[in-house]
Amino acid sequence: MSTSRNILLVERELTDALSASRSTVRAVLQQLAREGLVTREPKNGTRAIGSLLLPIDELKTMDQLAREPSAPLETHTIECRQVGRPPVVCDRLGLPVGWSVLMIESLLVHDGLTIGVTVGYIAVSEGQSRGIDVEGLDVISILEQKLGIDIGPSRSTVGAVTADEQTADLMGVDVGAPLIWLEDVIEDDAGQPRALSQLRLRGDRIAFSAMTRRIM
Repeated sequence: MSTSRNILLVERELTDALSASRSTVRAVLQQLAREGLVTREPKNGTRAIGSLLLPIDELKTMDQLAREPSAPLETHTIECRQVGRPPVVCDRLGLPVGWSVLMIESLLVHDGLTIGVTVGYIAVSEGQSRGIDVEGLDVISILEQKLGIDIGPSRSTVGAVTADEQTADLMGVDVGAPLIWLEDVIEDDAGQPRALSQLRLRGDRIAFSAMTRRIM
């Protein structure tokens, strides 16, 4: 779902609240529109686009997220290939002998705007990755639909990073722009790690929600 979406921004009210000139407020709103943070339409005025609210206490496919009451959420595959047995990924996944890693990199698009870059590393047995059509699929969909794996729990980590040159180019942001980094280590129902999913998301367009409880 989205938060703070379609809030009307009135220039006169902003100039009064900020003690700024109308030309300054108008210039700022125009800059925000260029950055995709507000929309400016004749007769409809200027409206805040708001953040996409993603649950992090549930594992959902992109298809499931797309059915949430928000603007369309899409995945576009950039690259998919076998990368052998990278030491860091092998260690994180406890990769069995003879298995390799399938890497898939995708863009996450919300309401026509690229808001994230996802990189997934999937543990596959010999020959398992051959002939897999992954276009438009996320890591969870590949595990369940293409590899027939029953998903168990995942371990999630959230952090903050800045955009490097490649990520900034893909997402249309400035180098050094603040990004949210989300990593999931996804296990099968037997407790074997099967995928490492890493997302870099625009810090100005994403918010997270989770159900928490107090532990005594």
